[in-house]
Amino acid sequence: MAYKRQTREEKERMHRRRRRQLLGGVLSVLIVLGAISLITAGVRVTAGLFDDTEERQQYEKLLAPVVMLDPVPFDSLETADQNMLLQAAIWEAIYNEDITKYDRDEGGALILPVVDVDKNAALLLGKNYVLEHHTFSASGMEFVYDEDRKGYIIPITGTTSAYTPEVVKIKNEVQQKIVTVGYVAPPTGFSLDGTLSTEQGEPAFYYDYVFTRQDEGYYLTAMKTSDTKPASEAQAPQSGAQDDVVPENDQLAKELQQQADSASTSDSAAGAPAETTGD
Repeated sequence: MAYKRQTREEKERMHRRRRRQLLGGVLSVLIVLGAISLITAGVRVTAGLFDDTEERQQYEKLLAPVVMLDPVPFDSLETADQNMLLQAAIWEAIYNEDITKYDRDEGGALILPVVDVDKNAALLLGKNYVLEHHTFSASGMEFVYDEDRKGYIIPITGTTSAYTPEVVKIKNEVQQKIVTVGYVAPPTGFSLDGTLSTEQGEPAFYYDYVFTRQDEGYYLTAMKTSDTKPASEAQAPQSGAQDDVVPENDQLAKELQQQADSASTSDSAAGAPAETTGD
């Protein structure tokens, strides 16, 4: 077969075809990479929408002073223990502010300005709730309100938190957030090697803190006993099931007596001499 020499026009057409093929291949790769990036970004965004770890941590910090005080449930701020709310606001200020900037009295006690107490109370209760400042005693401590200095005299004694919060669930409703909080007791006791145990246990019980929307935020308005129960309590057998399995004391005593009587009869029969027949 005779060799056919390509003309210049045919060579240029082939070069253009190869360039188009190469460009098409590059574009295909870029499209695939772009699709992968979009899918990955979508997965991350979706996961971020359902991951409320940061929000739960924020509520744990906000509610730490309240959980520390272990208050009784309340249906509204008006029915709550007002001294408890005031004390919670004081501890919120102590935890969140730089206390080294505050003055101290002649005895070295901290003078906490009420302006900072009100500011931190607003983070928890909202700016529309007004605290009535006064001297009060709580948790074995006396918080003296100095009207001339516009501050509270905080005694030089520490407080040990009975419980720390562990937010296990946040339920979003139309105008409310229901924050389920587990009360975790501080580590106590010793480990097997004799050292003090530092392991944090499971929550001993749970409460639901109700945060209601006000203006642009959500603020505490109620505290209720939660339907969430500790794992140990949830796994405990019910009393009705135990009644079906474990015999009552009278029945058990009768069965033991019958076993004893049966064993006694068998021993007597085994020890009795065998009868002999005469010749």
